[in-house]
Amino acid sequence: MGKVVISLDAELGWGFHDREVPESLLRNTRENWLHLRDLFDAYEVPATWAVTGHLFLDSCPRCHRDHPAGERCCQHAVGDLEANDVWCANELVGEIANAAVDHEIGGHGFTHVHLEHERMTDEFAAREIGNCTRAAARQGYDLSSFVFPVNRVRRRDLLAEHGFECYRGVNRLLEERGTIGRQLTKVSSAVVGKPTPPIVEPHVDEYGLVNVPASIYLFNFGQEYEKPFAALGKDPVLRQVKAGIDEVAETDGVLHLWLHPHNLRTPAHHRRLRSIVRHIDRRRESSDLRVDTMSGIADDVQRAERSRPARAKTL
Repeated sequence: MGKVVISLDAELGWGFHDREVPESLLRNTRENWLHLRDLFDAYEVPATWAVTGHLFLDSCPRCHRDHPAGERCCQHAVGDLEANDVWCANELVGEIANAAVDHEIGGHGFTHVHLEHERMTDEFAAREIGNCTRAAARQGYDLSSFVFPVNRVRRRDLLAEHGFECYRGVNRLLEERGTIGRQLTKVSSAVVGKPTPPIVEPHVDEYGLVNVPASIYLFNFGQEYEKPFAALGKDPVLRQVKAGIDEVAETDGVLHLWLHPHNLRTPAHHRRLRSIVRHIDRRRESSDLRVDTMSGIADDVQRAERSRPARAKTL
């Protein structure tokens, strides 16, 4: 039985703490959370929302020690958006958690500082992951899945120590090709629709965590690629993703799609995602395809691992 997973990096202003944040982007991003919730509700598609831990807060008077954006970064307004609308979002997380569809709320660090950052000490890393789980727990969320900020997969030992069960791994196929190879793959896939996104096999790592690798980032094309194909009436990603959905519907693997809510910047972006969700729904009706969350996939993998016969001891 093939499965589709959709994970979202839900970070609001924290995804831009290291650069100037466009006010219009953030305002639209809060709306996009609700648009995505409504779209997933309409087609009964559950997703994993990896939430930056600070967004579980209503407000924050604290200092963020050693933070690259400054100790009082979460006190900064952006344009006419109040600071809490940029750096806090407990009520918005609640809108997702209370949706008609049973979404998963996961973790995405506490303030989105990636674990390879030059200021990232062992103490800082422990705070980033520990504070994320504690902020979530105070609001009644027990986090099982983790998405690493900027997809820098490091310090998995800390995930295990803080009770996480799985994480989104990297797309090894693209990582091994290097920067130039990745760009060539993007262009060729846009032209011919191949290769299809990799169908992945989640597995248990050395820390007992389940690695649920990514298959494709749904907005991996910049405007320099999108505009020429849009002029031809083509979406450079949609055809490729549909082919991946068709393939996984006939296999036992996993197609793991991911995006940020702030990626939905144009009507074409909304159409892309709507078309993808519709195609998932159609193939689910015509096959054994299943839509699951990261933690649901992890449960299946751990269950299968436990059911395997123990290896015979060597004499």
